Amino acid sequence: MQPLLTLLEELDRLYCSETLSEYEQTLHHLEQQVQQIFPGFTIAYAEIAIVGCKREQHGGMRHVLVPASSVE
Repeated sequence: MQPLLTLLEELDRLYCSETLSEYEQTLHHLEQQVQQIFPGFTIAYAEIAIVGCKREQHGGMRHVLVPASSVE
């Protein structure tokens, strides 16, 4: 099994209109793995920011794991 981080990075790379079918297949496969390894978590496409006394934008969007209850 590929490391989870590698698969999340692959989703980032595939997230465009030219590879939509491959992206959806990879997302579905990874969601199944996440549900088995980390019950109660899901995958989200999120804006990355540096947290601290002053929030700074990272300037990018990434696929990340989040608790499923926070996605509702």
